[in-house]
Amino acid sequence: MIVRGIFNKLERRQELTGAEYQRLMEYADALRLDSPDSYVLFYDRYADIIYRDYTTFLSRFNYGIDDLFDFLLANPKALVSLEKAQLDLALFPDRLHAYLQYLFISGPANNMIHKILQLLKPQSTMLGQVPMPRSKALVCKYEDANPYKEIGLKHHFERLGRYSFITRLQSYRYLSGNKASKARIEYIAPDQLGGIFNNKQKSIYYYLFLSEADSAKAANACKLLNSVFYGLDKEY
Repeated sequence: MIVRGIFNKLERRQELTGAEYQRLMEYADALRLDSPDSYVLFYDRYADIIYRDYTTFLSRFNYGIDDLFDFLLANPKALVSLEKAQLDLALFPDRLHAYLQYLFISGPANNMIHKILQLLKPQSTMLGQVPMPRSKALVCKYEDANPYKEIGLKHHFERLGRYSFITRLQSYRYLSGNKASKARIEYIAPDQLGGIFNNKQKSIYYYLFLSEADSAKAANACKLLNSVFYGLDKEY
């Protein structure tokens, strides 16, 4: 079985080929949609390895931390439920219920609630002050129109795309010389941010286009994305 051979390479820390990595990601996506219980077993066994070796973030749920942040930015009243540690699922869309229940039930994951509250305090100027939700489908542009050309970039874009204030993501160029010391997102213009994605081989620069041209909102969006992607621990 092809996937079993890929699992064996993961466990032995042997590097996957581009085709093997693509097959693994397609398998994970299909498993998450068609067999959630099996996906959890896959996640528990391989998610940390895939993140460590291929800079690919896998979520335990179809909708997770990024979807929760995007919702709370537009619905700050729902923060009250988290603050009081009295989960009122009626305040949240159905798609987030499984993830929220997991956060409140799981001991280690419950720490994430505190981190969310710290970042989105009721007095935070970030609440209600990021660009408006996009009105059209997200557009992703990859070099050679190949989302799998650079390992990890497709899933990174998919995760960024869960923030509805982003309208387009576009890989731009490779950084010359050595890899960047760390991945990050930076302000460029009132309607544009820039990002650096590191995988095992190289650093890739990309653009994030926003739904509004507002410098303050763009700065808030930049701060939020850096905090969630690079300031929080990897999602439980």
